[in-house]
Parts: sequence; structure tokens; C-alpha cells
Amino acid sequence: MRILLDAHVHTNSSHDSSISISQLREGIAASGLNAIAVTDHDNMEGFKRVKSSGLFKEIIVIPGVEVTTDSGDVIILGLEDPPFSKDARDLIDKAHARGGVVVAPHPFDAKRSSLGNGCGSLSIDLIEIMNGKCNASTNRLAKEYAGYMRLPGIGGSDAHEKREIGSTFTVLEADKGLDSIMGALRNGGRVLSRQGRL
Repeated sequence: MRILLDAHVHTNSSHDSSISISQLREGIAASGLNAIAVTDHDNMEGFKRVKSSGLFKEIIVIPGVEVTTDSGDVIILGLEDPPFSKDARDLIDKAHARGGVVVAPHPFDAKRSSLGNGCGSLSIDLIEIMNGKCNASTNRLAKEYAGYMRLPGIGGSDAHEKREIGSTFTVLEADKGLDSIMGALRNGGRVLSRQGRL
């Protein structure tokens, strides 16, 4: 099936996001997505609330978290009980040991905690080549870097407000199950925004 995934969404379980669970469901419906990854900052509470709410029966909800490390932010996808560590290398090793997929979000955004060229010394699986909050030149640099490193790309809105949900997303071909989607992500997908393809 065709998966339309916003791979970077924050709920109000993140200190800087205003998106309630009901607003998240409304935003998904308005954007036409059929899958999201809940990637709150340093906690899984938003994912747990989404999973138990009963509002997302027709939506594929992928567990995720954006972990603050001393090297920059790291997103882990696919684990309901992810590791947490300030040491990026330790975090990534533990995530991989549990079968998680590791993403470098907004890797060259100087305004945020980003891995930058440090991605090259870490075992990153995916580079976020389009982040809905980054400007065009920052996203272009991320895409060029992913090509140079021969790493697949992923896109996400990085939504912190309802109106931002689905502004950027990744198109995959996969079965509905988490394992199939994680496998498709590891191979990369088409990254789109509401303005068109990157």
C-alpha cells in the first residue's frame, strides 16, 4: 500500500508544542496523511496517549522520539521503549541493538541542536532531507549531504502547531505493519512538501 508518512511530529508532551491529541487527529485528516511518527522531545508520553486514545484506528502510528544528545538531536523510530542517552554514539548503538531506525533531524540547522557533519562519524540510517521548519537552503544542504554520504532521505513537518502537520512528508510503498514500514524507510522514500517534491 502507499504510505503517506509525516515522520516528525510533536504533541503537547513536548514542552514547545501545542498539539493536543484531538488536534493531531484533525491535522492528519486535513492533510490526507495515513501515517505519522510521534517524535516528542525526550519522552514517549505523546505516543502512549495517541496509542490509547482510540482516535487513530485508521492511521498508522509509528513510535518515535527526538533525543537531545551532547552532539545534537537524534530521532529514533520504531521502538516503543527506546534508549535514552546524552552520548549520541551510545544512544545509536543501543537503538540499533533493539532494531530501531536512527534519523539525523534538521542536520544543518544552525538555530537548533543538530548533528551537522558529525553524522559522518555516527551510524545514522537516514538523513532528514526536508524539515518543514527549515529554510530551502538548509534542506538543500541536507539533501546534498545525504547524497554524498549515500544515505537515504526522509522528510517530516517537525510540527509543533496543528497547521504544520503534513507540510512535509515521505511517500513509501509498504505493507501496513511496522516491520514493513521500517524496512521501506531504511531504503528511503519520496520526500514531498505541500509545495511539491524537493
